[in-house]
Amino acid sequence: MRTVRELHIEHEGWARLVHGRLELVCNADRSIAVGVMVGDAATGQASLFPKNGRRRGAATGQVTRANEGEGAAHVQTALFVAGAGPGGVSLSEEEACALKTWFLLSYRTQVGDAVRIDCELSRPKGFVDGFVVEWGSRIPLPALTMDGIEPLNDDGPGEIDIPVDFR
Repeated sequence: MRTVRELHIEHEGWARLVHGRLELVCNADRSIAVGVMVGDAATGQASLFPKNGRRRGAATGQVTRANEGEGAAHVQTALFVAGAGPGGVSLSEEEACALKTWFLLSYRTQVGDAVRIDCELSRPKGFVDGFVVEWGSRIPLPALTMDGIEPLNDDGPGEIDIPVDFR
C-alpha cells in the first residue's frame, strides 16, 4: 500500500491525511480517502462478510459515520489537522463531513512455503465496539500468492561473530 500511496501522492495530487491516529491518503479534491486495515478470513470473499481483525479506535468510527452522512456532530475536524507531515492536508468542517473513506483490507495466510494475501477495497457503513460490522460497498481484489518468503525474524543457521579490538 505504501508504494501505491506514494505514487498517488507524486503523480495524482493525492495527499496525506491524519485523523486521530488513523493515517489516510486523500484525493486532490478531498472527497475520497483510503486507509489500510487488517481483515479476517472473510476478507476478499464476495459471499462472506469480513470484519477488521483488530479493534479500531474512535477515528474509524467517526469516518464510518461520516460515510453515512451523519455529519458534523460525529466528525471532529480538529483531528484532521496535525501530524500529516509536510505533504499533509487539513480539512474544513464541510470537507470532513463530505469525505468518503475506504479501506484496503488484507488477510494473510501461510500455505506451506507460500503466502496468500486476500484483499478488498471496502467502504465501512456500520461500526460497533471497535469493529466494522457492515460495509456499504465492497470491491474484492484478486488474491496474491507469493512463494519463497523468508521469515522476518530468522537470523540464519550460523552465529554472528564481530571482532572487537580492545585498547
